Amino acid sequence: MTMKPEIITAIMAAIVAVISAIISIYGQTRVAQLADRLAKQRETESREAKTIALMSKYRDPLLRAAIDLQSRLFNICQRRFLQHFYHRSLSEQNYTIQNTLYVIAEYFGWVEILRREIQFLDLGDLEMNRRLSELFVNITQAFGTDSLEPTFRLFNGEQRAIGEIMLKSRSKDESSRYECIGYATFVKKMSDPEFARWFIKLKDDIEIMANKSKTDEQRIIAIHSKLIDLIDFLDPNYVHIAPKHRTRIQ
Repeated sequence: MTMKPEIITAIMAAIVAVISAIISIYGQTRVAQLADRLAKQRETESREAKTIALMSKYRDPLLRAAIDLQSRLFNICQRRFLQHFYHRSLSEQNYTIQNTLYVIAEYFGWVEILRREIQFLDLGDLEMNRRLSELFVNITQAFGTDSLEPTFRLFNGEQRAIGEIMLKSRSKDESSRYECIGYATFVKKMSDPEFARWFIKLKDDIEIMANKSKTDEQRIIAIHSKLIDLIDFLDPNYVHIAPKHRTRIQ
């Protein structure tokens, strides 16, 4: 039996409609999948861009703080900085103590700032963040381990506390929330017993070392070595500090 032309036309139209619907659904699904992939890619790129921008913003002050601290530790061990300047005059004695305390505190301050800023970003498994966190932990442990002599020992909680009191809030219209107080402000704050109490042990340690011709410096050496690791990470191309100024204490 031969179908009428109009029936054949209707069947063909129905088949075309079904095929068109299938193609449309497939196309919509593919577009949705592509849009989802693009959205995830943009989210990942945005997160990484924020991390890079954040690290770029804080890298320089953190690097300067690490350089200043490692330089002071190097001079304490290799050039007898404490013994030399502590006994020259009262003003030089005060500077020797207060500036040494400051370069230690400033480092903890910038570490605390970076820790607070980074916690608001979803950093994922970025290798940069993992390595930086590892370097911070190594320095924290060098300061805090009880396997070395107690001179210059600061436990983790003490390090965090010093970092906290070194912070200064910035105005709300600025891109970052904190900065570290300067040396003049630090010296002024040392007249406040609540502020100064966090530095009592360090101050005693500095005076002990300044009055001894020879002291055990293994902790200082360990801290210095870990700081050099951090500097190498933050300045791998020697833009800010030359290799000759990264000599490790033997």
